[in-house]
Amino acid sequence: MKKLVYVIIALLVLAACSHDPDYVIGEKKMVDVLVDVHKAEAVIESNYNIYSSTADKKKLREAVFLKHGITQEQFDTNLVWYGHHIDDYMKIYEQVIERLKTENDEAKKLLAEENSQTMSQPGDSVDVWKQKRVHIFDTRQASNLLTFDIAPDENFRIRDYFELRFKVALLPSLSVKPQVYMAIRHNNNDVVYNQIDVDKEGWCMLPLQSDSVSPLLRLYGYVVLPMQSVPATMYVDSLSLVRRHYNNRIPAVSGQKALPERPVTLSGRNSSVRLMRRNLKKTGS
Repeated sequence: MKKLVYVIIALLVLAACSHDPDYVIGEKKMVDVLVDVHKAEAVIESNYNIYSSTADKKKLREAVFLKHGITQEQFDTNLVWYGHHIDDYMKIYEQVIERLKTENDEAKKLLAEENSQTMSQPGDSVDVWKQKRVHIFDTRQASNLLTFDIAPDENFRIRDYFELRFKVALLPSLSVKPQVYMAIRHNNNDVVYNQIDVDKEGWCMLPLQSDSVSPLLRLYGYVVLPMQSVPATMYVDSLSLVRRHYNNRIPAVSGQKALPERPVTLSGRNSSVRLMRRNLKKTGS
């Protein structure tokens, strides 16, 4: 009997010694957190014109931690702990890279399917939207982001005007408003873009005018409902993207901005970031 007691005590001591501290995030959750952290960093690097300030970057990163119910401090503390348990950390990171690579491959496949659609129609005013006309956004799901990427064909011209329109219903009350972004990359790699926040239900419209010198190379953008741990949905329908050939009756777009192309550096901290950056660049995010 006494021997059995000693065995039980020894097992309890061993279990206590091998037990991770209470603050350590488990393997599965840590993988999920790191995947979303790398996605956020890729979005920041690919959209430096939007996330140019420290406050904007912090807001996006905090949205990731809020989604997973942790703080920046808890995340940093766990990085330190896993840094001292490198075998566990490498095991987690292999899963992170595999997840990011899988999502990157899936995005490429979807993009190829979209771009395989028929040529746009000729005419002075044509709807070039290639995707579904309805989308349900969810703050906790990948459906919180709707991207589009259109390769111009022979029916596109210099100085074409574009108008992205949709109707919003069930707009949630969130600290960070949904955002609409559209950009044009020209053959000389100059970019023009426009963006707005969605602050009311009903019709939402974002205009954009292409350059008067260089032909279009890509037309891309997104609508995003920021990820949060708070459950919320937003419903949009009647999605359209109308292309109009230039004429003197089309008003100038006062809100759009222009910027030269920034060289993309592929010497980032992690290969997973490079994978997502390439993906986001191709999908227009």
